[in-house]
Amino acid sequence: MVPKWYHQGMANLSIKDLPDQVHKALKKAAEARGQSLNGYIVHVLKLDAEERARRARMRKNKDELRKFVKSLPYMGDSTPLIREDREHGH
Repeated sequence: MVPKWYHQGMANLSIKDLPDQVHKALKKAAEARGQSLNGYIVHVLKLDAEERARRARMRKNKDELRKFVKSLPYMGDSTPLIREDREHGH
């Protein structure tokens, strides 16, 4: 039995059939950052998950904005008001 403290809420992942070229590129990037390959891959996966969550929030906010805009009353065409302001030097 593995002690509870061992996992600390972290999952393990095995990657199969990783092309050599991808492996080499990841290793090179990890070395350039002074990280282990595992640390770098965790970093990249975390960034991807954060980006996906950010995009989901943006989509939700965009939908909420559309609903809000649709709920606003029609204000009419502002062109005549703008022309009037320009004619009076405002």
